[in-house]
Amino acid sequence: MSVSRREFVAGVSAATVLAASSGRGFAQAWVPTRDVELVIPFGVGGGSDLLARIIGKIIVEEKLIPTSLVMNNRPGGGGAVGVGYISASKAKDPHTIVLVNGTTQITPILKPEAKTLSEVQPIANVMLDDFLLFVRGDSKYKTIKEFADDVKSKPDKTVNFGTGGTTDVMGITIFSRALGKEINPVNFNSGGEALTALLGGHVDGCVGNPLEFMGHLKSGAVRALGVFRDTRFAAFPDVPTMKESGITVPNFQMWRGLAMPKGVDEAAQAYWQGIMKKVNESATMKKYIADNVATEAPIYGKDFEKFLADQEKLYRDLLGKPA
Repeated sequence: MSVSRREFVAGVSAATVLAASSGRGFAQAWVPTRDVELVIPFGVGGGSDLLARIIGKIIVEEKLIPTSLVMNNRPGGGGAVGVGYISASKAKDPHTIVLVNGTTQITPILKPEAKTLSEVQPIANVMLDDFLLFVRGDSKYKTIKEFADDVKSKPDKTVNFGTGGTTDVMGITIFSRALGKEINPVNFNSGGEALTALLGGHVDGCVGNPLEFMGHLKSGAVRALGVFRDTRFAAFPDVPTMKESGITVPNFQMWRGLAMPKGVDEAAQAYWQGIMKKVNESATMKKYIADNVATEAPIYGKDFEKFLADQEKLYRDLLGKPA
């Protein structure tokens, strides 16, 4: 049976990546033979959805796979609904890929009955996002100190924060502990929905990643008050760190990557690692990450799995929930 040059090159590439990543030598090559489904277990307009659209754009426009790519948003439950769909309907299917992030890891820490990251096979990381605290552009709060002092002056759970996922909840938890006051999280399916609530005046603030708020930051519709890391962003030089403002919060970041259904064979894993390497090296991706004040963090295969194990420990330590 003859094969096209394209299939041959894709197959050799997949086998080469597998040999390099697993150390077990040559394996049966694999390429997609039907449409690929990219599952986004979060709502439209959030950080995961935005990243998924860029990954999809690169895969399609640069013709990285020989078949079509279909996007499928399945939000809810901090990623549990989308991952549950994969576990129930797409088990061992190498034609299914899924966006994963810190939310899919933190959700089961906070809600042990919610199985998310443990139900998929990690493939590759793309980037890391830091966090800021945002208020509406016309808010009376001009500084993080003014905001913090007002929170501390009120009863617990009087101040409402919009959240687009459990990483946002984690940010609110960290901020609450630093102030000694409980802030009330109002949960939405995505950062986009949380932003809409903030713009509508339905919540007092949000903790989120720059990429979810960038357009509205530039327009002045929202205002960043404080940074959850040790250094200011070059893109926001006037926004101080929490620590500069006397609020002691630990550093944490949102990782964002790609996974597959549990049980997919190693040849298919190697193929998608190779595809994601090309995605990460794309000028389109590099521009997207730079424009959204994120950090490039390409990690693949077993190295990604180790990274996630370390992140799990960090998240549990920050939340005071040991394994």
